[in-house]
Amino acid sequence: MKRFFAVGLVLSLLPACSLAPKKPRLENHALRLELDRSDASARLLDKRTGEVWALGSPRLVMKDKSTVAVRPLGDVTVRGESLTYHTEQGVQFQFRLANDPAAIECSFDKGASDVEDVLLVDKGLQIGLGTDSYYALPYRMGILLYADGNKPYTRRMTNYGGYSMAMLGVVRNGSAMLTTWDDPYTTIVADYATDPQRTLSLSLSLRRSAHSVHFQPLGHGGYVEIAKAYRPIARQRGYLKTLAEKMKENPGVARMFGAADFKPFVLSRRVANTPYNQTGKERVSVNYTFQECADLAEHFAKDLGVDRALLVLAGWINGGYDNRHPDILPAAPEAGGNQGLIECSRRVQGLGSGWVFGLHDNYQDFYENAKSWNEDYIMKNPDQSLQAGGVWAGGQAYLICSRKSVDLASRPQNVPMVKKLFNPDVYFADTVFASPLFECSDSKHPLTWVDDLHYRTQLCDYLRKQVGLFGSEEGMEWGVSHADYFEGLMSRRRPNNDIIVPLFEIVYGDAVSIYTHQSDRASVDNPDYILDHVLYAEMPVYRFGRHHYWTRAAQSSRQQLTQRPIDESRAVFARGGHSTNLTDQFIKNTYEVLSSLGRVTALLPMTDHRFVTPDRKVESTRFGNEVNITVNYGQADYTTSRAVLPQYGFIIESPALVAFYARSYGALKYSEPALFVIRSTDGQPLDSSHQVRIYHGFGDKRVEFRGNTLEVETERIFSE
Repeated sequence: MKRFFAVGLVLSLLPACSLAPKKPRLENHALRLELDRSDASARLLDKRTGEVWALGSPRLVMKDKSTVAVRPLGDVTVRGESLTYHTEQGVQFQFRLANDPAAIECSFDKGASDVEDVLLVDKGLQIGLGTDSYYALPYRMGILLYADGNKPYTRRMTNYGGYSMAMLGVVRNGSAMLTTWDDPYTTIVADYATDPQRTLSLSLSLRRSAHSVHFQPLGHGGYVEIAKAYRPIARQRGYLKTLAEKMKENPGVARMFGAADFKPFVLSRRVANTPYNQTGKERVSVNYTFQECADLAEHFAKDLGVDRALLVLAGWINGGYDNRHPDILPAAPEAGGNQGLIECSRRVQGLGSGWVFGLHDNYQDFYENAKSWNEDYIMKNPDQSLQAGGVWAGGQAYLICSRKSVDLASRPQNVPMVKKLFNPDVYFADTVFASPLFECSDSKHPLTWVDDLHYRTQLCDYLRKQVGLFGSEEGMEWGVSHADYFEGLMSRRRPNNDIIVPLFEIVYGDAVSIYTHQSDRASVDNPDYILDHVLYAEMPVYRFGRHHYWTRAAQSSRQQLTQRPIDESRAVFARGGHSTNLTDQFIKNTYEVLSSLGRVTALLPMTDHRFVTPDRKVESTRFGNEVNITVNYGQADYTTSRAVLPQYGFIIESPALVAFYARSYGALKYSEPALFVIRSTDGQPLDSSHQVRIYHGFGDKRVEFRGNTLEVETERIFSE
């Protein structure tokens, strides 16, 4: 009996003397956070997958640039749904638990004046090799980073110049987590190391007004689920305002649906001794007169059947493109002056409501040779010197403080007079979403990054209110609710060796029209560009020749588009019998596909994206529940359930639209791949529509429709 009593006594004492104290924790049905008292490292368990996310230990960056590891000083307090501790530097850290959705907010209070930055995550959230482990980062449209490669590197993304959305995703072993913040003074740093093993780690550096980061485990998922989880957060922040919602305020927004972007550069003036003109003499060229711009629009509308388009004139201002801002009037006399531009506007708007006439302006750059030059408008550096911008065609530009930009735009001789004279439908303000956020040290108009963001949106709102529709360069999430289109974010969809994914498109694709940059245009021999736009259901910015390019002799038409030899082996979409020149044939074919698609998908969010093949040469997307798209960039044919796609082939399938460039479709096998667009014109599904338009671009003339094989030369209306 004594023996059993002794054993029981020992067992009863074991937990008290050998088990470590329980770690401070926060917990709910979906996750558990634990803090290590010794080094303040935190671990976050996703109960749905069993994945443990190591957030690591915070680190303080002092003003002398030294770093200090965080250690809890005294007790760690757990009270309700919050966990709090202090450091010897006087900084208080807090974790707060949220339940719907399940998430953890990590924040701090900068209590010490000598703390410059706080690395709230310091080389944490590490991932290793594996196809189901990567970072999804909001660089432009979105990229994936894998722990792969032979050379270590660091990628740093600062404010809204380095990232387009205040979020990122981490996927490890198929388990996903969304990380978000609400202050632009937050910097993403991704580090890739190869020794002792290939590892990606993440740091989040916060300074000035940035104090918190949100961690939301999502269970099983990937970058698509991460982007979808961010949509409600974007809406809560006021960034997500859909096109359907915008239409209620301004029905004219619908004019953008399926609208191609034609942007003629009217007048180019390159001052001497700049990167654009390294000679000692100014160089001036008139690429189009205002009369020729109107002729251009009429050609596209009447000869090619383009019924929805933007015609936005760049270089229309006094002095030409990137010159003498903000003194824009009178309109360039070399191109026809005010009267010529008035007549151009009248003719373009006379083509119908589908044609949107616009002007390109700039309220960030101020040039010293502007008659109204005034240093009071310019941002100042800490030493009170003027903040220089870029050196452009007009020479050195200086940055207008965004607090002052509406003051300049609203001068009687600026937007009010432009509206009175030319009555544009859309206004494009250069650089608003393209440049990073700035600080201004002028005591008369000081500016933080947060202030800059606010005042830039005020400029957008002013221009939009004055004109009706508004767009700007590149694209940032904070501009979505203040703009109708972005020009640039679709560009460099394949930069360097990055793996591009549509994070931005999934979050905001049904809220703003997204185009490529004006310097990155749809060209006859760039079929990849067209596939990008088919895949994302966005409209192109077209390249075309100068003056009356379409009237040139046929023998020169093969070079008229780019002023360079064309690789005809890549002129995939410039075939057919709709035009006598490659430029127009290319525009006709691709417009028929993309505009039809753009009208169908404009109000639908992208709901899925996949790399279909291991080499990522075949991709697919879905919009809403019923629009499915597959494209093939690879050299090998790819077979879907309905079609065989050659290189640069695609298939679009939806209730009211089918379009494809394919080697076979349905039961028909083509000796030559064919391009067809089959579209319901009465809004009903193709199976029951009373009027269907069938467009044949090139290739075999046969197509299956409602159980019959039809032959279509160029186009045919099928009606009942």
